[in-house]
Amino acid sequence: MLSYWRGLQASPDKAPSRDSFDPARLKSLIPQMIMISTAQPGHRFRLSGGFLRSLHGYELKDTSFLALFCPAFVDTIVTALGISRRREQPIVLTLSAPWKTQNTDMEPEDADLFQTETVTFEICLCPMVNRYGKVDRMVGIYQTTCAAPRNPNGWLGQYTLVASKLYAPDADIKAAHLRLIASEGRRIA
Repeated sequence: MLSYWRGLQASPDKAPSRDSFDPARLKSLIPQMIMISTAQPGHRFRLSGGFLRSLHGYELKDTSFLALFCPAFVDTIVTALGISRRREQPIVLTLSAPWKTQNTDMEPEDADLFQTETVTFEICLCPMVNRYGKVDRMVGIYQTTCAAPRNPNGWLGQYTLVASKLYAPDADIKAAHLRLIASEGRRIA
């Protein structure tokens, strides 16, 4: 998704227009995609794919993106999203969340064992500008970085921020260094 977004940019320091973004070009990623509004309080979801519905157990459209986070991380997330919006560059959030279960087929003491599972994942959010040149949406993708929970009958709890990274364009690309290639002690190139 990040390379597709970069390909839409007119210049490396400007976010592409929302009109130029075609989700059909990323068809296989649509279940993992989101779009949030940066103009609305709470950064409300405008769109969310089916994978997110499975992770959360409900439709995220029109809900607050910030409400998914533990309260201790909300200010940090607001700051990170603000920097991404102002610099018009993507941000990757590395997150974890408890996997909550409520399975009536299990004994309560067995269900408690599954409450210790943690899901780790990343969200890449890329700013998009409206027709007036202002960032008012961020399109993104969720990607889990761990094995699926043992009990599939659950949902994500509140997110904990592990790290955030702004992906600025490469300003100073240097030529590759030449390397010697040897085989059996003889120089080939």
